[in-house]
Amino acid sequence: MNDTAQHGAMTVVEDREHSDGAPTIEGTGIRVADVASAYEHSGYEPDEITQLYPDLTLADVHRALAYYYDHIDEFRTPESASA
Repeated sequence: MNDTAQHGAMTVVEDREHSDGAPTIEGTGIRVADVASAYEHSGYEPDEITQLYPDLTLADVHRALAYYYDHIDEFRTPESASA
């Protein structure tokens, strides 16, 4: 995974000093995995996720989910499950 992936207005970053290097939405501290978990496991719709994370726009949520699904194997490895 690249250290930084540009997706339109939002940037997903991996900073080893924050969130143990987990991909986060730059400037928010919100982990991509948290957005994906709200969608996949908690059953929130993308517009409801913007209410959970008011710093995110609906487009940001969709971009975070796209990043998650583009890197699904990296998120679902045993190593990432322990983080």
